[in-house]
Amino acid sequence: MSDDEKRGGARFLTDLNVELRPLKGGEAIDDRAIAHDVSAKGFKVETQAELAEKSVLAFTLQLPAGQTASGKGRVAWSRKETFATWAGIEITSMSWGDKRRLAHVVNPDAVDWENLTSVCLKVIMAVTVIIAAHRVFYNGQLRGLLSALAPKIIALFVMGWALVGMLKKENH
Repeated sequence: MSDDEKRGGARFLTDLNVELRPLKGGEAIDDRAIAHDVSAKGFKVETQAELAEKSVLAFTLQLPAGQTASGKGRVAWSRKETFATWAGIEITSMSWGDKRRLAHVVNPDAVDWENLTSVCLKVIMAVTVIIAAHRVFYNGQLRGLLSALAPKIIALFVMGWALVGMLKKENH
């Protein structure tokens, strides 16, 4: 059995900055801690703070590309050394979105369902437009109706495009 199987999942072997906070809020325990061997179930942390075994804390991992993943964790083990305290943090709770972001970092080869769904919807829309265009060109009545409504359709399209542009500028 491999180490990843024993630990319950793949590990991300790059160091990540992590902020450790008390569970009830307040001042950070350590805002410059380093998370090592990160997985979807936990991570090893290098910190200047003393962490008691079985204590519960809040954390925020700084993921690549400026993303973060926050949650709650339990100190599974703790070992004080000369220059730092090393501890194992077991993730006990995390939002669905943060779990997804962390899983994508830990296992980048996993299926990106959000992107796959977006691509499928675009393909379905394109096929629908092609089928509709085919029917319009081979049906005289629909062709006549389309030519009568064409100026209104173009005007609606342009107004919609302008509205989307205005909303994007407003959000930035």
